[in-house]
Amino acid sequence: MVNPSPSTGPQPVTPSSIAVSVDLPQARVRVAGELDRDSAHHLLEAVEILATRPSRRWQLDAADVTFCDAGGLRALTSAHEIAVSHGRSLRLVRRSRPVARLVSLLGEDEVFPPASTSRPRAARVLCGATRTP
Repeated sequence: MVNPSPSTGPQPVTPSSIAVSVDLPQARVRVAGELDRDSAHHLLEAVEILATRPSRRWQLDAADVTFCDAGGLRALTSAHEIAVSHGRSLRLVRRSRPVARLVSLLGEDEVFPPASTSRPRAARVLCGATRTP
């Protein structure tokens, strides 16, 4: 006779394992572990801290990221947008294989647009009957 197996029910959700550190003098954020939708806010909060310092050039070290999904990629893009919104630049100085793979799939210029295209362009105003600017 075979004993019925116990019901396994839903598995508990384990929090993502992530470590984020901020080096204020170097204007560098370092992220390690799993960068995903659930942990992305830690990265974004760290990047916001850099806005309190006068440095114009920020660095992001993602060499120790062990997992990165679409949520993590969105966090990288949002981190860049935060820098631009504060008049700063953010450069990805080191990247792990999971981060490099996603960035290359989407395109470096999509995740971290060049400075010339990072800021919204002013609308072109046309005037007069000849439509000259």
